[in-house]
Amino acid sequence: MKKILYVNGKFLSQATTGVQRYAAGVVEAWDNDLDCGRIDRSAYSIRLIVPKTEREIPQYKHIEVVFSSWGGRLWEQVELPLRSAGDVLFSPYAAAPVFKSRHIVTIHDAGVSATPEQYSRLFRAYYTAVYWSLGKFCTALFTVSRFSKQELHNYFFIPLNKMMVIPPGCDHLLNIPSSPDILKRFSLESGKYILGVSSQSPVKNFAGLIQAWKFLGRPELKLAIAGKANSRVFGSKASLRDERTVWLGYVSDGELRALYENASIFVYPSFYEGFGIPPVEAMTCGCPVVVARSSALPESCGDAALYCDPSSPEDIAEKIAALLDNSGLAQKLCAQGRLQAARFTNQETASMLWFEIQKYL
Repeated sequence: MKKILYVNGKFLSQATTGVQRYAAGVVEAWDNDLDCGRIDRSAYSIRLIVPKTEREIPQYKHIEVVFSSWGGRLWEQVELPLRSAGDVLFSPYAAAPVFKSRHIVTIHDAGVSATPEQYSRLFRAYYTAVYWSLGKFCTALFTVSRFSKQELHNYFFIPLNKMMVIPPGCDHLLNIPSSPDILKRFSLESGKYILGVSSQSPVKNFAGLIQAWKFLGRPELKLAIAGKANSRVFGSKASLRDERTVWLGYVSDGELRALYENASIFVYPSFYEGFGIPPVEAMTCGCPVVVARSSALPESCGDAALYCDPSSPEDIAEKIAALLDNSGLAQKLCAQGRLQAARFTNQETASMLWFEIQKYL
């Protein structure tokens, strides 16, 4: 009789940000099983439980999809544990049931407590309770960086020896055709714009980036910012506007790849990151990167980025200018960036997760 791993499929009902991308990459890698023999299909079965959604669900070759007729918090806290009763459930991020035995979870960061200003009060209260409960009762717990591991210990008192660090994969864009039409649509020229990508939360520091852009004073370049605000999660004051920027809104993965590939520099001055997928995505696509020297970013970017002080727009502008004025440095970071990014693949992440999870099946 096959052993079953149930997977919390809530990520398929949501807009794609970092945690949803992580979950999708792991599930796709398990389904593709690129390194033959990683998953013994005769001994193990994977079932994905998906809440009610209008979104299109991917077609999987080996993973069974179980659809629910309802969603929301009740689905998450009631139906999901009932559907997986008696078997192991893997929740690839903390939108997860708290009263579930044999539950394995990935918690990406401690942002709900470390940076409360970026979340609405209701969201913060709910996930603070969830994190406390998961840290105490789940069977096993993964996180994405050594930084996040320490943060989860500091804020939620999760024992360090209960958490395992497995970084996320960041190579998904290489499997998607580039969509350069977005450049024409927004009047962007290859090599003539600086790019910022993220959700419009205060902690992502778009205000600092825009101020740095003013200090930079490069009229021949544009500043392009991609990312859609979510006022329900991030509160009502998260969205920033400036007449000197090109605001792209939400972009597809193909469009994102084209933006990375054609940007002169990618800038990510975030104050807080559990890992920091966007700068590693940019490295994967051959774009030189300026990032904040904060939180997990030095851990994820290594020596392949130019670091700035996120609290100093002047320093952000100085680091951007250093790359613009030194093509040799930019080319060096592009080469180092590809090597750094090659460490973080979805196949490697999925393989490491499966190796650990199957111990509990």
